[in-house]
Amino acid sequence: MTNSLLFKTRNLKGLRTLNGHNIHHRFSRNNHHWSKYSYVCGASNDPLRAYTIGGIFNDAVQQTPDREFLVSPHENRRYTFAVMDSEVDELCRSFNSIGLKQGDRVGIWMPNYAFYYSVIIATARLGLILVNINPAYQSDELKHSLTLAEVKCLVILEKFKTQNYPEILEKVDPDIWKRPPNTPVKSKKLPTLESIIFYSENSLNGAFNLQTFLDLGSNTNYSIPKVQPDEGCNIQFTSGTTGKPKAALLNHFGLINNAYHIMKRLGIYDDVNKGKLHKFCCPMPLFHAFALSIAVVAPLVTKSTVYLPAAHFDPKATVDVLTKEKCTFIFGTPTVHVDTISAFEKLPPELQDNDLKVAITGGAPCSPILMSKFKNMFPRSKILSVFGMTETSICSFQNFTDDSDERVKSTMGFIHDHVEAKVIDTNGDMVPFGTPGELLIRGYLTMNCYFNDEEKTKETIDSNGWLHTGDQFVLYEDGYGNHVGRLKEMIIRGGENLFPKEIEYFLESHPSISQVQVYGIPDHRMGEEVCASVMLKEGAKITEADIKAYCKGKVAHFKIPKHIFIEKDEFPKTASASAEV
Repeated sequence: MTNSLLFKTRNLKGLRTLNGHNIHHRFSRNNHHWSKYSYVCGASNDPLRAYTIGGIFNDAVQQTPDREFLVSPHENRRYTFAVMDSEVDELCRSFNSIGLKQGDRVGIWMPNYAFYYSVIIATARLGLILVNINPAYQSDELKHSLTLAEVKCLVILEKFKTQNYPEILEKVDPDIWKRPPNTPVKSKKLPTLESIIFYSENSLNGAFNLQTFLDLGSNTNYSIPKVQPDEGCNIQFTSGTTGKPKAALLNHFGLINNAYHIMKRLGIYDDVNKGKLHKFCCPMPLFHAFALSIAVVAPLVTKSTVYLPAAHFDPKATVDVLTKEKCTFIFGTPTVHVDTISAFEKLPPELQDNDLKVAITGGAPCSPILMSKFKNMFPRSKILSVFGMTETSICSFQNFTDDSDERVKSTMGFIHDHVEAKVIDTNGDMVPFGTPGELLIRGYLTMNCYFNDEEKTKETIDSNGWLHTGDQFVLYEDGYGNHVGRLKEMIIRGGENLFPKEIEYFLESHPSISQVQVYGIPDHRMGEEVCASVMLKEGAKITEADIKAYCKGKVAHFKIPKHIFIEKDEFPKTASASAEV
């Protein structure tokens, strides 16, 4: 994989080669393109920066120690950069005291708490790799994640909503808690796991509570290793057609530069340089790559304040933060924006005052109807699209703030600075502009690899450094693009990427089911909902309710099909499938 710092920082102004043809052209906005084939490259005079997350945090602490960095209203907590630095320092000493070394994996399995930020920054400072685990995961998903990423230390809650985390871990290993408190983990089912830290005051068998863990490092020092920008710092689980999530390893360089260029295109970075401070509202879950970029890295880059309205997405809490704290910027999936607008509409006019200036939507295509509703509700603000994927750290296309409403509604934005994109057909040849094909991305923003999966990494990133997205995309000659479909059979439900094969494999484990087909259907609120057509084994008699009950507690709630159809003779076919038959 072409992922060296030399490749990332090379000057796009010089001679380039693409498929054997010399390229002298620098692509810029509104330029007429030199070729009729779908290739664009985001020109920029703004160089990439070889920074680390720990480095930009340290800069913020030194330059703006008393500026408010993080506010968590649901916990009644407020942190300046200096206060956050103190908590991060304390956590680093304790991580060091249990023997964690540079490159070790630390899992975090919890919703949106301020402590999540401390863990992100502390692991980045020590050169550890943080493994983000969806709080909704059940035992099978948890075991796969911890095993694939070879997690050495796990930070978790006791309970959240209906989730009892100790019980879920006990389903993975029934013996995991059969040890005194504050002792190392010894698990045959999870052989790499050595420590579990509960974000709790309670004393729990087989694990550290938070205070006991912090006490371990109270009288120790630690040295900060020489963390390199290209080093992996975060693992995000992204599903695949093989039925099991893959572990995308993102690096400091990609995350920081991508967040910077997102903020620059939004005008937020320039505002900060002029002394206009922004307040970010984060309704998205912190385990998600979207939130990691926009709610963690971007506030560090811009030295802005970020707000966590609730531990999980709560439209009313989000609206309260927008109106009472006067946030200037919000981001989320279309579902988040739909629900936020609905909650905002319920407020009396005298309570609707806000300072919102800009919003971005990503994670799923945004409909023109949503954009119109947003503009009606927030007339002084503008909603813009960003497009990308976890493996590209996160954004490769983005609208400009001065794009026309029609441009925003009809495209996913303009190619990002320092990023190359091309669209190819099934033979691997570039298609003409305006022709659908598979989108390929190359540049500083690509992931390092799929952790512990060399085969899938090579399938996704070819020998020339192009990352194959699996998205069906159209590139236009002016540098804008549009997402028109998915080559992979992916369902995007409320911004969650779900793959039918993973759900099919699980449902087929039911003793009464012989075959399953999973697919998505349009839904006004969620974008898509999961549906399953099921063929039963001969003589079996089960209902839709029985199948849903079987799923509960074994897979995340958003993977449980909303609609289940018991098919008698054969699966339903699409028009194209019927034509082939």
